[in-house]
Amino acid sequence: MASTTKKPAPGQTTGASTGPTFDPVDFAAELDVVASNRAVGTDVWFENEHVQIWDLSLQPGERVPFHTHDHTYFWTVTDAGRVMQRYDDGTSRVVDVEVGHTNFLTYQGDECTVHDLENVGDTFFRCVTVVLKDL
Repeated sequence: MASTTKKPAPGQTTGASTGPTFDPVDFAAELDVVASNRAVGTDVWFENEHVQIWDLSLQPGERVPFHTHDHTYFWTVTDAGRVMQRYDDGTSRVVDVEVGHTNFLTYQGDECTVHDLENVGDTFFRCVTVVLKDL
């Protein structure tokens, strides 16, 4: 199983707060295969040898299963919302994000992040995630 070696830095996402703890055993089936899960969104919009562009669209209560980030990427919010990221160590964070909010995360060597994403707000949430395969 892949395990998180790098989390977003505190304050990287403006307004992020510590979320509830949880038991990773409750997500054992997802975490057992997370090392091979690079599905960082709900649909791939475009892919070539350099980039992979994902749509991540969630209605209230919907979530993207645990997955692994190990390539440099960025995401930009197109529909504001409140989301929760659970990490494989049983911690989580809740973030209110506005349209245009963008985060850029870099990975080197064996660094990776393992998390899910759930829409815990009461409105539709969407962001676009771009994975940079060459970096």
